[in-house]
Amino acid sequence: MLKFGILASHQWPRELPIRKNIEGLIDLVQAARDLSFDSVFTINHFLGNLTSPQPVSMMATLIPHTGDMRLGTGILLLPLFHPVYVAEEFASLDQLSGGRIVLGVGVGYREEEYNAFGVNMNSRGRMLEESLKVIRALWSGAEIDHQGEFYNVTGTISCPPYQKNGPKIWIGAGARKAVERAAKLGDAWFTPGNTPNPEYMPKHIDIYNSALKHAGKPINGIERPLLKEVLVSDDPKQAREDVILYMRKEYKAYSNYQALTWFENRWNELLEHSLLVGTPDEVAGKIRAFEKMGFNHFIFRPFWGGLPYDKAERTLRLLAEEVRPQLMN
Repeated sequence: MLKFGILASHQWPRELPIRKNIEGLIDLVQAARDLSFDSVFTINHFLGNLTSPQPVSMMATLIPHTGDMRLGTGILLLPLFHPVYVAEEFASLDQLSGGRIVLGVGVGYREEEYNAFGVNMNSRGRMLEESLKVIRALWSGAEIDHQGEFYNVTGTISCPPYQKNGPKIWIGAGARKAVERAAKLGDAWFTPGNTPNPEYMPKHIDIYNSALKHAGKPINGIERPLLKEVLVSDDPKQAREDVILYMRKEYKAYSNYQALTWFENRWNELLEHSLLVGTPDEVAGKIRAFEKMGFNHFIFRPFWGGLPYDKAERTLRLLAEEVRPQLMN
């Protein structure tokens, strides 16, 4: 079953009013709900170039506005949080939402964030693995006694999750080793969709499938989420102009981070090979190509700071009313 979700892009240029943008974002999420979108995901960054309210607060705010949509993080920088906090907080969100939470996690890429928390960035992979072990153990409801490399935890979770054994865990990953870790430890690989390299997806899908086999997990009938930037319009020329104006401005902010300088240098490749921009027919064709690769849960990012919310809502409406029906045939 093909699923459509949205990334609640709660990060904006610092000069824009925060409260007004939060209200606009809530309206956008409600529009997605009314258009029968399946999920909504939040963002996690610290000390960034853009104003970024934190994801747990945003998820709690969005719960009453989301109907039966699933809510998740896309992604939580897990090594920067203690696993007891994450287990308790996301179990609480799971209870508040009636069992609609997904914990999306990853290790991130910004050295500035790790330095701010005094966490060794070189340990992030091992920290994520141990943290997930603690979180799953706590979500089981049993009393645990974990003595590990990074965490020592004894006790029982104070608020058990609504879902048996806790929310599903999606692991964001880009590099080969991280993709293999997502197959081994996660319930899904939360696939980043902003690579300008057209060979990336086929290659890393094979890596993921091979790692699933090695872990004794099924390859077929599983959830395969993919995050994609999107702008749909009946006027493809205007859509392209909007993307260049608003999305490129945000990507330029990303390019100020040392790890992401390639964004600005490879903008034309991103526009050609990665971004879903164009008419409903054009976007449906691009999504169908990814669907043939096996992806079945598309998390669309329809908004970037400064884009008028009515244009983002128009994208959602066209996705729901003109794109999705083509993919159901």
